[in-house]
Amino acid sequence: MSARLLSVAGLVVVVFGSAAAVVADPCSDFFHSVAQDTKRRNCWPEPFVSGDRASVRAPFVLQVANGWRRQNMLGEFHFEPGSGQLNEAGRLKVRWILFTGPQQHRLIYVHVAEKNEETAARLAAVQQLACQISPNDVPPVMLTTIADDDSPADRADAIGRKFQSSMPAPRLPSAGGDSGGGGGGAAPVSGGGTK
Repeated sequence: MSARLLSVAGLVVVVFGSAAAVVADPCSDFFHSVAQDTKRRNCWPEPFVSGDRASVRAPFVLQVANGWRRQNMLGEFHFEPGSGQLNEAGRLKVRWILFTGPQQHRLIYVHVAEKNEETAARLAAVQQLACQISPNDVPPVMLTTIADDDSPADRADAIGRKFQSSMPAPRLPSAGGDSGGGGGGAAPVSGGGTK
């Protein structure tokens, strides 16, 4: 009889023990869920706005990259016509890119020519000059097809010189005359008493 009683007692412990574990699990899940939801509510906008912030910044990153591509582009006026060799303006531009431009934007872009042979000559000339100037830190030289709407340096120089020559000479207003200060010509009012 005692073996039977012992087996019944063991069965009761197993059944009630597993039932207690099953009952404790939903309570534990409920309290865990409440704690998790409370933490989410307390830090509410942060987990959800990072994607929005990234999507707002993306066009600006693209604009900066396009601006540096335009700034570091060697176009038609940086090469000798027909040969693809760099002229003085092109050599100075490559030097500026290698030594003055920010380190993270030191990429050289070469505008494609009408003929493949001239494009290849341009690339070779730029790579050769970059290796001569800075053999230890040669930036990538890439082709680009963005519009090349620059103008020759002598034209920009002529416009600057014409502007300088057409400026009037600086002069101060005369000391005793009307300075044009917008005072309306009214005489100043003196003390307010009567005689």
